[in-house]
Amino acid sequence: MGAVKLVIEFKECGLKPEVYSYLIALTALVKEQKEFSKALRKLKGSMKSGLIAELDDECTRHIENYQSDIIRNGACLSDWAIQEGGSMTSGVVHEKLLAIYTCAGYGLKAEHELWQMKISGKEPDKELCDVVLAICASQKEAGAVSRLLAGMEAMSAGRRKKTLSWLLRGYVKGGYYIDATETLMKMLDLGLCPDYIDRVAVLQGLGKSIQESGSIELYMKLCKRLSDMELIGPCLVYLYINRYKLWIVDMI
Repeated sequence: MGAVKLVIEFKECGLKPEVYSYLIALTALVKEQKEFSKALRKLKGSMKSGLIAELDDECTRHIENYQSDIIRNGACLSDWAIQEGGSMTSGVVHEKLLAIYTCAGYGLKAEHELWQMKISGKEPDKELCDVVLAICASQKEAGAVSRLLAGMEAMSAGRRKKTLSWLLRGYVKGGYYIDATETLMKMLDLGLCPDYIDRVAVLQGLGKSIQESGSIELYMKLCKRLSDMELIGPCLVYLYINRYKLWIVDMI
């Protein structure tokens, strides 16, 4: 962040840093965002496991402000780099911004930078596109998901499976288990075998939703489909109705 602040200070003092300086500062911001996101994941994990107490409002505000500073600095540096470097630097600039937004979990902003990279003539990595797709799915950004899936029919079977697997995992992470189930079903319809860990994640998620909604139809439908394709063994479905203190058990 020291490098970032130095470049910004030079610019705001009326000096004219080289365009390359903006790109170095953006690279520093990417690294800072990666470390910051990693620290936040560890922090949330410690809170979830009970090792530390929940954050108070002041701590939460400091975290949000620091994240906002990273994003704001990235926007300033990228604007200056494109203004002074023109089309020669635009592709690299959008790539740096894409990395920052992806690490920060800003789905729509990351998707925007994907298209900006393509417009500038720099083709984004397919794996990176899948990561952005997963982030948008986890945030239930239906429009972005549709745009990112456009042209999937032209992909090879292996590439299509990877993309749909990322989509499924995004829905699971966001708690959208019905959407995850529909994605898994679509993979089966296309003759693509979902990975074991993905099948388990969807079934576990649907199991949680049963406890909340009391509806088991989708769970049973998925179990039957997986069983028919010999992707799952016999399983026991059970439901407890509090009102009647009644257990309902069915073997599939």
